[in-house]
Amino acid sequence: MLKHTRKFLPTVKQLARKYSTPSKGDSLATSLKEPDIIHYGTFIGTGAKPTTIPSSHTSPHTSLDILFLIHLHILLWIYSFYIMATLPYPHMVSEKLDKLDKKVEKLGERVEKLDKKVEKLDASISYVKVTERTKKLWDSYRSRKFRLKQKSSPTVNTFPPRKKLNAMSTPVTVLYEKNQVSCSVDVSQPISDIIKTLCIEQFNISEPPNLLALRLQDTDELITDENIRRKITENERLKLVSSPLIEAADICEKLGSTDDKTLKLSTFSLQKYIKEVEFADEFLKKDGLKYLIEIINNSSGNTLAYALTSMQNLMEHDHGWDDLGSDFINKVIKILVDQTLVNICRPATAIIIKLVTADKSSTTSPIRSYGFDVLHEAILLQPNFLPTLVQRFASADYVLRSNSLCLINALMRHVTDQYWESFMDMLDKLNVRKAVVLLMNGVHGEELSKHLLEFQSLFVRQAYRWKRTQVSLHIPSHKIMLEEIWKSANLPEEGGKWRKVGFATEAPKWEIQRVGYLGLDNMHGFMKKNTDEYQKTILEQINRPTERRCPFAKTSIEVTELLCDYWDVSTGYTTSTSFQPLLLSFDKIHYITVKAFFRLWNDMEATVDDFPKVSALVRSQLKYALRDEATKQLYEFEKDMLEVEYKVIRDRQLKELELGDDLLSKTPVRNLREQLYTESYEFVKQQRIKCLLLGDWFPLITPASLSTNQQNLGRRSIYNKKWRFYRLSPNLKSLHYSDFSEKTFIRDGVEELPERITDVMTGLTPQISGSPTRKSVGLSQDLTFSLMSGPDTILADFMASDYTQFSEWTDGLNMLFDKNIGSKDTAEFIQILTEIGVKVKLLDLSGEKVEIPQGVEVPRELPVVDNGFYYGDPFS
Repeated sequence: MLKHTRKFLPTVKQLARKYSTPSKGDSLATSLKEPDIIHYGTFIGTGAKPTTIPSSHTSPHTSLDILFLIHLHILLWIYSFYIMATLPYPHMVSEKLDKLDKKVEKLGERVEKLDKKVEKLDASISYVKVTERTKKLWDSYRSRKFRLKQKSSPTVNTFPPRKKLNAMSTPVTVLYEKNQVSCSVDVSQPISDIIKTLCIEQFNISEPPNLLALRLQDTDELITDENIRRKITENERLKLVSSPLIEAADICEKLGSTDDKTLKLSTFSLQKYIKEVEFADEFLKKDGLKYLIEIINNSSGNTLAYALTSMQNLMEHDHGWDDLGSDFINKVIKILVDQTLVNICRPATAIIIKLVTADKSSTTSPIRSYGFDVLHEAILLQPNFLPTLVQRFASADYVLRSNSLCLINALMRHVTDQYWESFMDMLDKLNVRKAVVLLMNGVHGEELSKHLLEFQSLFVRQAYRWKRTQVSLHIPSHKIMLEEIWKSANLPEEGGKWRKVGFATEAPKWEIQRVGYLGLDNMHGFMKKNTDEYQKTILEQINRPTERRCPFAKTSIEVTELLCDYWDVSTGYTTSTSFQPLLLSFDKIHYITVKAFFRLWNDMEATVDDFPKVSALVRSQLKYALRDEATKQLYEFEKDMLEVEYKVIRDRQLKELELGDDLLSKTPVRNLREQLYTESYEFVKQQRIKCLLLGDWFPLITPASLSTNQQNLGRRSIYNKKWRFYRLSPNLKSLHYSDFSEKTFIRDGVEELPERITDVMTGLTPQISGSPTRKSVGLSQDLTFSLMSGPDTILADFMASDYTQFSEWTDGLNMLFDKNIGSKDTAEFIQILTEIGVKVKLLDLSGEKVEIPQGVEVPRELPVVDNGFYYGDPFS
């Protein structure tokens, strides 16, 4: 404090009066200048660096320099006193002493004022920002004053146990700075108590426990109360480091820097730390999000890539990003469109995906303040947004291709009714379905395959919605399409126009309601694809006798219905687990099938009454032509439909009729099948979820003995003669489990299963990874699957004992998350239940209102037969 410096002033005055009068240049007033005192008081009084005190007075001296300077001046004064003692000028000495007294008094007053200011400054300082330099200063200060000197060497020290270890004690190795110790920790205690014990008993650290944290040495993963039992295993290597509180304060300070290198390093570190909830909370408290958004707005290159990845990781949490603002959304979409670097485009796309899915209908995140409507204006400001996404389907980077398709799926799934029609028209103009077909025909991994199947399912939902949309002449687009269909036929209006095109009446909208807008669009597409062929077909039918005509409009509507039945468009969702590229070419398949319908009509020489027979024949050939659809090309389908002889198609149909009743193709039966399919799906869903509620045993998986390929995939699959029992909680929110050395009886409920995974239905979006085939189920490692909360985060690993258990748990979890089922057995099971239900209903239907006679009349005489049969006499 400054008070220590003031003690020297009376001594200096006394010595000056006693011995001599110093010269003006050697006076204490000119030596002990105000800046020196300010600097010394600042350093001693606050403990902070001189640069932290906002003062215009600075000095390069330290406290030791000041003391040395004072002693030096005292020696010089003594020497000058000795010389001046011989001079005969006592009055001059007296005058100088008086002047010196006045200066010293003034200096003392200023020192008192400064002392008061320093005391106020000490009282007002509540928080000092943590920097690397101040941290080292405090560490060195504590080591001199408070820390006990370590007597052990910096090498590994083994401490003998002081007390008997309990059942939950686990031997570990802990590293702190350069010191490493082997000890045991009780994983049943809170992590704060464990850190406190380590600080006191092992490292003699007086620092508060909340300023320190435990991490794994290998992965740098933070140890918390939630994961301590899973992460701390026997002989685990840990390290004692700064807590997320300190790390967040340090990174936030660096994010405010203007130095490019500092920003790049801090954003690079932020990518990893912000995945932790504890760090994210502290980061948000210190307004770190504001710094991060500012960096995204103003940076470029790798710094921008790191900042976007940090924002992507922050958005994996269920809080902290519910008010990003329209300016940020516009900026990210602009970055996605303008940037070409892969490491920038990938996180930017992922951020937009999170914003689109965070709407009012979201079931995976509590943040519901965004959605398609919020992003629509930003998309309109960037007309190249959707074209850029479609172009990136052909990118050489796998993750960018997958993210781009995932964003298209998210937009299709969350588009609101207000923008649904215009958005779907934009996708059709960009030929999105054609681009997806090219992806299906190429090489794709598990993640991309999942997005391809989702797009396929969304297209079925889109076609279903088109089919349910009623055609109205009050809708301009519908009216224009009908008018173009008539005008392109190039026929006179005398005698009615719509009957000539193939409708049964002059009110076409009532006949086309069966297939809605989807049927109208297909009919219009047939005309647009080849207008000359359309005119030729209409004219050919008009020139035939009335009973021999094949009505074009009726044929187009019937073909649309056949295709909807085949691809489950009539139900609105599909359970297909294989690619159906021809489904995405729905309009082209319709065009080819209508041509095949007219060909078979001519070959059969059919009449108007034979229309259902021709339809059944086309249905049979359509089913045959679409066999092996996942690998069939469009030209192969066209060849099967247009070049196969009528006799071959007819013979195949007769064989099919021998195996199945033609009654199944009737419209009421098709409607019944759609209803029973929905009921069968819900039945199987409840059965699968019930398997999860009952629970089951799985071998405990450890990372040893992994095959090379499986290690690269990050999967664990080794049987270690230990068992783990999993059971879904009754509220379907968490998955409980516990480890056992052998299989035992587990009572109902979750009381005996203390461990649980709470991310099953809350927070992150769950995923199921693993899909074996029937041909390879002989290998146990092919029955492994993982419950994941992201592409790199595994919540739990499973290794099923057989294919039945694998199917029950994977499909149960998928159905729990309302995702597509993954096993063909479950899909076949649903189909079998549907067909059995149809047959049972048909048996009941065929016997309905049949009167059973009460008595049978016995004939008086038995018929005479000549082919060797005889009848016994019942009256003999």
